[in-house]
Amino acid sequence: MAITQFGKRVQTQSDKEIYFISDYRELDIKKVVISDGLILDYADKEACYSFLKLIRSSFIESIYLVPVFILSLNDDIDEFTKALSDGVVKSLSEETFEGSFHMIDQRIKQLQTSDTNDLVIRIQNKVLRYYYTRQKRIAPITSVKSHTGYTYALLSLHYQNANTEDMFKILDELETKEYVRPRYEDIVHLCSNCYSAFINYREVCSKCGSSDLYMENLIHHFVCAKVGPESDFITGNQMVCPKCNKLLHHIGVDYDKPSLVYTCNNCGHHSQESVMQAACFNCNTVQSVDALIDRKINNYELTVLGEEAAIGGLAPEERKDAELTGFVGFSTFNIFLKYEIERIKATGKVSSIGVLALRTPSAVSSNLGVKYQSVIIEIADFIKNATLATDILSFINNNTFLIVSPDNDKLRLESTLKNIQQSVQKLLNSNIEEASITVKIKALTIDNSREHNDLINDILTTNQTV
Repeated sequence: MAITQFGKRVQTQSDKEIYFISDYRELDIKKVVISDGLILDYADKEACYSFLKLIRSSFIESIYLVPVFILSLNDDIDEFTKALSDGVVKSLSEETFEGSFHMIDQRIKQLQTSDTNDLVIRIQNKVLRYYYTRQKRIAPITSVKSHTGYTYALLSLHYQNANTEDMFKILDELETKEYVRPRYEDIVHLCSNCYSAFINYREVCSKCGSSDLYMENLIHHFVCAKVGPESDFITGNQMVCPKCNKLLHHIGVDYDKPSLVYTCNNCGHHSQESVMQAACFNCNTVQSVDALIDRKINNYELTVLGEEAAIGGLAPEERKDAELTGFVGFSTFNIFLKYEIERIKATGKVSSIGVLALRTPSAVSSNLGVKYQSVIIEIADFIKNATLATDILSFINNNTFLIVSPDNDKLRLESTLKNIQQSVQKLLNSNIEEASITVKIKALTIDNSREHNDLINDILTTNQTV
């Protein structure tokens, strides 16, 4: 039952609080938390978009993750509204949004509590969780209002044109951590000073730098070998060689036009090659084309590791490393895995990789707090004591332990993991009453047939125990 009136309640077969909003005056964004979903009337396009932006720009998960659908009888929805919404419906009938709403609702319930004061981590966490719950790619949108000509709808709410470069750094870091996988869309050339793609490419005189040039054919007279601009050969309605005074009648017989020549109206300099300059419309910086920044525009899909990060939530890596001594960060773990694959290619030996993951219901993780972290430290100590000194250990996403075991085959690592699994499950059951935390394990062979990305994605798919 709603605490206060918030739009018009939509009739559904479930007990979900779905509200239709058509009057955007004096809406309190905080009241979004009382709803399970919203349907916004697109009749007032500007007000609809403004309220949608307000929802998605929040850092409160119960606000920015709420399913939002757009009611419109036409197909003229702007790209930003489409990108920030969960679909367009043509009626308030439950069947028009039921499937999408149910999928989003179920995925939101999987998310565990995550909190940090680090702004970059908060934004990365938001991006991962939003796109995980929507099962959508992080897709670029073309926009003349964007510095680069492209932007990403959700990220653009936190990064304006003045800090577009920081927006791309967020995506680059997610890619580096292998939370997302890029797919090429386009490439843009950006001003090295302000990161703008709105650039005037102009040819300038190689002598004085003026862009006041005119271009004409270069004439080559066969008889006397005179070469010069076409204007030097024009006399009235005829073409006369300025060197030997002979008439030029037929191209290909008397003369040819081997190339073009640029003439500067400022200094009179002739040149067969001009200099290309890039003048930024945004900051007026003039630079060579070679000085421009090449920026690939990708769309991104979450990897299995990214989905794990979305569910568990991100936290500053320094804090995690400080808690679990003897465990390396994921980036370092990845480096070890790459080196191990190369070593195996050279020696022909076989190693193994394994995972132990805790599956914790979101309602449980929300209530455990510090107690959960203390249990994690106990589990980490147990894993260190149960594995070999040569094993490489990592802890990611607040619930997943990774192991690379050099020169150990899969069966031996499986046996070790099963023993750890049984002991950890007993530890959890005895320390956290009615927690319903399950322990999943998996082991794979590391050989020369697969790259590290494939191994990581496969090992983190722990839906089945070994």
